[in-house]
Amino acid sequence: MNKKTILYSTIVIMTFLIAFFGKLILSDYFTIRITSDYLKIAYYYLWWILPTALITGILSGFDKIFDNIGIKKGFITGFIFSLITVLPMLISSAVIGHIGAKFNFLGLIHQTLIAGFMEEYLFRGFLFGLLFRKSGWGFIPASIAGALIFGLGHIYQGTSFLETSGIFFVTSLGAVWFAWLYIEWNNNLWVPIFLHVLMNLSWGLFDVSSNAFGGLYTNIFRIITITLTIIITVRYHKKTGLKVNRRNLFVSNTHPTTL
Repeated sequence: MNKKTILYSTIVIMTFLIAFFGKLILSDYFTIRITSDYLKIAYYYLWWILPTALITGILSGFDKIFDNIGIKKGFITGFIFSLITVLPMLISSAVIGHIGAKFNFLGLIHQTLIAGFMEEYLFRGFLFGLLFRKSGWGFIPASIAGALIFGLGHIYQGTSFLETSGIFFVTSLGAVWFAWLYIEWNNNLWVPIFLHVLMNLSWGLFDVSSNAFGGLYTNIFRIITITLTIIITVRYHKKTGLKVNRRNLFVSNTHPTTL
């Protein structure tokens, strides 16, 4: 990596850390009282959006923010692909699960649509995407950088060492899988966004598991969904070849165009 690439990478990583941990650090010094649940959600995710969007615009141009994050196009493709592949999870959850007695609409929207979109935006679109697509990082280091923090961000769901370890492993591996699909579908972040949202919906709406680790039956159908995404993606690129390959696993030839 040249000096320009190192500086670009450092800015991206530091911005990610500010976005992800900034609210927690600020709360140690200031007490902000927000009574509205809607405003609490907005405040929480504004910490993710504002610094990352600002830095993405400064680094690559504000007119290219959507393109660099991966949400400029591919909305319909992402939705159809995700709906088809997540159907086994949705159907099985509807059969073996039930809508909880304490159903909360805002909670469901937060857990599925908002969380799914925002986690993919921050971890895959910003951190992984800019490191892999713009900073010369290979797929493995770029995806692992976000996967470890993504996994750690879910371990609060665990109630035992085994369960916590399982949650960390599953979510970290899922982060790498989402990153792979993002790149293979022509840098289309809508693919992992809708997958994330619909997978969360299959568990959140029908109350089949209390955490990301899941049980036997939920994991069987999750594996079916993952397998379908891999088969369809590989067959889709049969003629052109996969974009993630041995030439860019550890180092990529891309470099920041502006800084």
